[in-house]
Amino acid sequence: MYKLMLMSAILLLGACARVDYVQLGDIDQSQGQLTPISVKVSQFAIEMAAVAEVGRHVATNSAARSQSQEIRDLLALINMGPRTGNPVFDDTYAENILDQLYQQCPSGNITGIRNIREAKTYGPVSGEIVRIDAFCIQSGN
Repeated sequence: MYKLMLMSAILLLGACARVDYVQLGDIDQSQGQLTPISVKVSQFAIEMAAVAEVGRHVATNSAARSQSQEIRDLLALINMGPRTGNPVFDDTYAENILDQLYQQCPSGNITGIRNIREAKTYGPVSGEIVRIDAFCIQSGN
């Protein structure tokens, strides 16, 4: 039990974050007053190959360790190939982000869009985050 708690603590404390993509657009200040708006959506997943690796370290006999390693290797091969970011449970989590921006900007005039995509990893648990910061142009009446 002590070994399991120690491995869990090590995995949770070994978290990291990375920025996958940043894009910044021009800011048009000539059309009216600018109000900052922001939308952030995220999704998480569990990387099963990392779970199998934890199982390999926790296993008490060599047969269980060998089976865990084979499972980890198989899962790693299945998920091999080109990809951006970590796989998530729902690939459509960011589809409504534009609607959320327009809810914050009733005029529909948006400028200075900054798109940031990042990932956070906490051992076998990972999260993908999409954030859009922008300015809403308030019509000058």
